[in-house]
Amino acid sequence: MICPACQTVNGEFESLCRNCGSPIGLTSPIDPVSTIQAEGFLFRKALDSPPRTIVLIGIWILFLPMFAVGVYAAVYTIMFSRGLSNFVFFWAFVGLSYIAFVILYRVTKKYLFAREK
Repeated sequence: MICPACQTVNGEFESLCRNCGSPIGLTSPIDPVSTIQAEGFLFRKALDSPPRTIVLIGIWILFLPMFAVGVYAAVYTIMFSRGLSNFVFFWAFVGLSYIAFVILYRVTKKYLFAREK
C-alpha cells in the first residue's frame, strides 16, 4: 500500500502511514481510533504548511462556533452559577475556548503571512 500523501510504501494491512500518519486503505475510516487519528492528521496538516483558502474557511467553520459557545458558556457559568462543579465547568469552557482560539489564530496567521512571501 502506497501512501497518497508522502508516497511511502506501507504494509498491506496498514490503515495509517508509518511515515506521515495519513489515513490509507479502505478500512481506515471505519475504525473509531483510526478516524480520530485521521482527523488529527487533517488538523496537523492544516497547521504545518500554509493552508489553502478552502482549508482556512473549513477550519473557521469548525472552530468559530466552538470558540463562541465556549466563551458564552464560561461567562454564563461564572455569572449565574455557584459551587465547585460549576467552577470546574467554567475552566473546561475556558480551555475549550482557548484551544479553538489557538487553532484559529495559527491557521489564519500561516495563511496570511505565507501569502505575503
